[in-house]
Amino acid sequence: MSQALQQHATQAQAPQGFWAQATADPDRPVLVAPDGEEWTAGRLHGAANRLVHGLRAAGLERGDAFAVVLPNGVEFLTAYLAASQAGFYLVPVNHHLVGPEIAWIVSDSGAKVLIAHERFAGAARHAADEAGLPASHRYAVGEVDGFRAYPELLDGQPESPPEGRTLGWVMNYTSGTTG
Repeated sequence: MSQALQQHATQAQAPQGFWAQATADPDRPVLVAPDGEEWTAGRLHGAANRLVHGLRAAGLERGDAFAVVLPNGVEFLTAYLAASQAGFYLVPVNHHLVGPEIAWIVSDSGAKVLIAHERFAGAARHAADEAGLPASHRYAVGEVDGFRAYPELLDGQPESPPEGRTLGWVMNYTSGTTG
């Protein structure tokens, strides 16, 4: 077997995906945030791990859901990566929806935590209230009355990979479909 084929066969058997790549090359740039800030694979990996630990500290377990009303950005990608390694369901909520629609999705999905951006404060607050989500499980990127600051979810949490890493998924809600 040629050296190139042997190398390809070895690479094909090696772990793939973001986690393996972030561990192998943590200084590789992987994201440029909307504000122009550059994120490396290692930094994003650490942020996702901290979110997993924070959500577990908030009581989430494998199979539980958490909802986000976030624009495209670091927090959304971090939520996706956290869910994908902790066995959680990420429920991305369209920020164009109004409070009662968001509340229905949060309730129907069984989301135990809501993370919202301050740009969508009114609808998120209405949704959390209507869904009966306790104040302790509402987090805001920016400032939203009745929500805890998103950094509180991450404070004191380790960047180490979570125990029992298992695949999670996205639970999408769309108009006019059944799921």
